[in-house]
This record gives sequence, C-alpha cells and structure tokens, in this order.
Amino acid sequence: MKKSLTLVLIAAAIGLLMLSGCFPDNKVIYSGPLQVEFNPVSDTQRMSNGTSYEAKIQLIGPHQDTDIVVTFEIDTENSTAVLGEQFELGAFTTVIPANSSFGFIRIDAIPENVTSDRPVLVLRLLGDTTGEVMVARNYSEFELTLRP
Repeated sequence: MKKSLTLVLIAAAIGLLMLSGCFPDNKVIYSGPLQVEFNPVSDTQRMSNGTSYEAKIQLIGPHQDTDIVVTFEIDTENSTAVLGEQFELGAFTTVIPANSSFGFIRIDAIPENVTSDRPVLVLRLLGDTTGEVMVARNYSEFELTLRP
C-alpha cells in the first residue's frame, strides 16, 4: 500500500513537471511609448499623520539613463483646496531620477486652514518637459482629500 502510494505520487510529480513545459512563457514586456501615471490616484491626508504628503508618479516603460522632468497642474475646476490657503507646492515639476521608476510630488498642508469641510486637491499630469513622455490617460489625475 505504501509502495503504490509512493509510485502514484512520483507519477503525479513527473506529470506536473512535463505539463509545465507546455505552458507559454508569460513574461510581459511593455513595448509601447514611455508614459507616466499617478499610483494611487487618490488618498486622504489626516493632519494627525503629519502635514506633508508625497503623491507618487510612476514611469511606464524601461528605466531611462537620464532624469525625466514631469510637469503637472492644479485642476482648479475640480479642486476645493486653495493653493497658499490649505496647501503649498514647491513647484509644478518633479523628477523621476535616472534608472528609477518613481518620482514624487510633495504637498504641504497648512493645518490651521484645513477644516471639517475636507478640502480636495486635484492634480493633473501634463507630461515631461521634452514632450517625449506621454501621460497615461486613465491615471492622469490625483485627488487628495485633506482632513483635520
């Protein structure tokens, strides 16, 4: 009984090994144009967690040998948070460093002006300064809700 169970297990293992060679190589290599996106596309910043937040920008495509300077803007139509009143931004550009996949936009909240109204900041990516890196259409905007 023990010997037949062992033989069945060995046969099953050999069968599984043989079948694994029949499956295609599922390595996915992106070959489209360079793109940037927000990842994630929304979040909430609670003042009890600190007053700075870094929105993550991700490169879609292979690492580049040089820095990628990404520009962005505030979507004033959909934002209720006001620059200089509820938050500050250092600049309207950020860098994805050479040989990296990520860059960050630093947002500094002004805690005394963040009320229970929960102002919302919406940022929109515009692309890189050379025009060679596109913006991923579905992940081009980031929404940050500021909470007291």
